[in-house]
Amino acid sequence: MDVVEQALARRAKQNDVHAFAQLVELYKDRIVSFLYRLTGNREDARDLAQDVFLRLYNNLHTYDSSLRFSPWLYRIAQNIAIDFLRRKKNIVYLDEPLGEFDDQAWQLEDDEPWPDEVVEFKDLQSALEQAMARLNPMYRSVLVLRFAEEMSYEDIAKVLNLPQTTVKTRLHRAREALRRLLIERGYFEDSQRGEKDGLR
Repeated sequence: MDVVEQALARRAKQNDVHAFAQLVELYKDRIVSFLYRLTGNREDARDLAQDVFLRLYNNLHTYDSSLRFSPWLYRIAQNIAIDFLRRKKNIVYLDEPLGEFDDQAWQLEDDEPWPDEVVEFKDLQSALEQAMARLNPMYRSVLVLRFAEEMSYEDIAKVLNLPQTTVKTRLHRAREALRRLLIERGYFEDSQRGEKDGLR
């Protein structure tokens, strides 16, 4: 996929409108999902995604086509999201419906869970969404890139323009901050359970 994306980006850089449209089509859902996880609001995420692709179009001439395209695009999205959150003073949105992440990353794998399991899961999901919204944006970003976008440390470092050691440190601190917020809500009081769930 990287080779295809780089080829499309090279063509788009040479003013190939069709290639640019293909890039947008490839990434639009992923970018909206990424922005939603950072902002906590679906409408804001959609609006910001338009800004991301506009900035992409205006800055394609600066793209180094010898490098992977996706970290460069996510860096644009990250910068736009952080600017937005600074302007909004990190307002927390708690009125979004449950279970509407674009790629359903947090949904149960079982096809037919018991009703009490669904309620328990939705409670945890809600607590997780609210805890993520309370995190400092730099911590929220590194968690989303690592666990939702499944990026490598190397790619996260490129997106955030940080050394990999700093990425690892931020990820550790972000996990700890998220774990503390969930403990405040009554989750993961047992340290072993926190370890089991990947929060330590």
